[in-house]
Amino acid sequence: MSPLRRLGLIAAVIGTVVLMSLTANAATATWTVMPDDQSATADGLSAVSCPSVSFCLALGSNGPEPESFQWNGSSWALSARIGQEDESNLNGISCMSATYCLAVGWNFYHGSTAAAWLWNGSSWSNLTAYNPATKWNFLNAVKCVSASYCEAVGSYSKYEGSGQHALAEVWNGSTWTGQPVNGAKGPVPGVLDAVACASASRCEAVGGGLAAGWNGTKWSPQGLPTVNGGQLHGVSCYRTGCTSVGTSSSGGGIETLAETWNGARWALQSPVGSGNVTEAVNTIWSAVHCGRASNCTVVGEWDSASNNYTLAETWNGSKWVEDTTPSPGSGGHHLTALSCTPGTQVCTAVGWTGGTGPILAERN
Repeated sequence: MSPLRRLGLIAAVIGTVVLMSLTANAATATWTVMPDDQSATADGLSAVSCPSVSFCLALGSNGPEPESFQWNGSSWALSARIGQEDESNLNGISCMSATYCLAVGWNFYHGSTAAAWLWNGSSWSNLTAYNPATKWNFLNAVKCVSASYCEAVGSYSKYEGSGQHALAEVWNGSTWTGQPVNGAKGPVPGVLDAVACASASRCEAVGGGLAAGWNGTKWSPQGLPTVNGGQLHGVSCYRTGCTSVGTSSSGGGIETLAETWNGARWALQSPVGSGNVTEAVNTIWSAVHCGRASNCTVVGEWDSASNNYTLAETWNGSKWVEDTTPSPGSGGHHLTALSCTPGTQVCTAVGWTGGTGPILAERN
């Protein structure tokens, strides 16, 4: 072998090793606690949306008071009043910009009714959501494709705590309109907890053991892989499909669950429990964001025998890798919601630390 060819092979090997190292390092992330001012205290945060790195809105509560919090690029602070004390529950938010966000939830006024609020950059205004039943209507999540097209999902029931059916409705920029979620036997039973849209004609919603797809004309229920105790909590869609995450149950505790939609069917993305933390009694996934099928971030918690801790993991196309996340304070910890700013690798997660105190928000 000539000396030049030998040098070329050595260079190629070194380049491959370096590339493999960079790829491996890129698959993990170190998260840090985002700073806040003294006004940013809450029992916990339930939702977050970050249309830019310098602007986020998060929803939560402080005792009976529903609250919104704003990230201005350097710190979190209490934002404008939203909802009614002792009545409003804030569950989902989607922002198109710093001056256009849609939030959803429910309130106790005249029974449990679906509720929505619109952010204009400085204040919230209450919207009249669609309620298919006289009582027991709940909105859990919302996703906006544009200022004139947002999908919200949840559930409704004619009787408190029983007979729940999937609820979907669309915002066209001025009004909410109901969208039936029907199967062969009529309204589909179940609760939808999360929704994601690749476009106005392609959305996926999940909750518990239920998945449904929107094709631009109607919602239809979809079959899911058979998983022991499978519960889906979050979903993210991209150009070629969608990924949903949640939990499964086994004799040893709660395990991680990830499934993918390829446009025709749902299948396991990876073996059940493939994201389990080694020393955990339970590993729980709550929310997910995927830039593509081979690049996803998920957040939640892992539980030891005595406490629970924040969790974030990265899917690199072949396996789940645990990120480094702080768990400030001595109480329990959980990351409940996730937003990754479009066009960046920056993700923001929010949750709770147990009891009223500084809000929990972390960024990778």
